[in-house]
Amino acid sequence: MRILNNLQEVHRYIQQQGSLKGCLADTGFLYALSYCDDRFFDKANDVLDLLSEKQIAIFTNVVSRMEFVDLIFRKQITGGAIHIYEELLPKEKNKHFYNFVKSIRDQESRGRKINNSFKVGEYHIKKLREEILQYYGDKSWQDFCRQFVGNMLVNEWLILEKEFGLNYMEALEGSNHEQLNLPLYWLDVVQLMGEQGFRAPDAMIVNFFSKSKFDLLITSDQDFKKFFSTTEKELNSKAVYILK
Repeated sequence: MRILNNLQEVHRYIQQQGSLKGCLADTGFLYALSYCDDRFFDKANDVLDLLSEKQIAIFTNVVSRMEFVDLIFRKQITGGAIHIYEELLPKEKNKHFYNFVKSIRDQESRGRKINNSFKVGEYHIKKLREEILQYYGDKSWQDFCRQFVGNMLVNEWLILEKEFGLNYMEALEGSNHEQLNLPLYWLDVVQLMGEQGFRAPDAMIVNFFSKSKFDLLITSDQDFKKFFSTTEKELNSKAVYILK
């Protein structure tokens, strides 16, 4: 397994291989392609341009698709919270709510300064829902979602998928697939989690790539470097480009 360190090495690898059966993209790469405040935005889009020029298809699995939509959702919720902050006047009765949305605005602003794209997490979303319902009343959370997420989530997700030319692959447990060299088993994913300390989505990407016919994986996850640097010899023709 080869670790590629820059775009020039990716280009050279593609030339050496002659033609690639496909490229596997993880969630970090897809998100970096989508938002200009991500620190890998420029590098990710340079890779996309190269893949498009070489007519190399981009694939990902169903879990990465779910994670990607969730990141878009969280980014839109973040924008909605900032919008509330900008319209909310600090008053004694809403002091706690005001400080909460202000903290989201502040984290987003700090992130922009260091090219670290901020999006709210599960805690923020639950807390924001609680604060909105308490301050604005019944159905206010649904109103908030309709205004700042709603159809925009569907539209943005579909536009990005089309723009990137994404292909999704799903294989049943133990079944054969034209894009796989070996069938996928959940037990292998669990073993990777236990032995390597990967979270389930990361273990699924590693297992998927290792058993697929795809030649190239593009990721922003530095944890993959050590694993793929010491992986089995039968994967020597494959390569991983880790954005950094």
